[in-house]
Amino acid sequence: MHIREVRHGGVVRGATLTTVLVLVLAAAGPRPAFAQVNPLTFGTWKLNLARSVYKLGPPPTGQTQVFERSGDGVKVSVETIAGRDVRIAYEYTAQLDGQENPIDGDLTPNGADTIALTTIDAFTIEATLWQARDPVLSIRIQVSADGKVLTLTSRGTNRNEQPTDSVAVFDKQ
Repeated sequence: MHIREVRHGGVVRGATLTTVLVLVLAAAGPRPAFAQVNPLTFGTWKLNLARSVYKLGPPPTGQTQVFERSGDGVKVSVETIAGRDVRIAYEYTAQLDGQENPIDGDLTPNGADTIALTTIDAFTIEATLWQARDPVLSIRIQVSADGKVLTLTSRGTNRNEQPTDSVAVFDKQ
């Protein structure tokens, strides 16, 4: 399909429809999809110790993670019971934009003070935890297609340079 050419003083004042569409689309440029948290991720999750694996030290005796909607991002609250009833609690609120956000609480994983989240796919979020601007832990957060299981696969090192790799499996409550 062509747009009618109009000549005025020897200058062509028309173009093909295809050329016009290409120019309009090129001017619009690529638009990345807005990263949002999969709604299946929201809720309360309890650690399933029988299905989890910890490389360093004894595993916690229990852990609960609560994922809540916060604007277009997520607020995560974590409560861990370790050893002899030692309670560890921390939380963060973040967008899935790769920007660092503060972690509030005591005894955060590997001493991290900030966290950055990015989307890998509809069911997977990548978290990078930082301590004093150095990455100390990477966690792949995957929710199952049926929304019943949350798996956190982590790789990192603690303050003693020991690996803290684990696969923590959570059941939706």
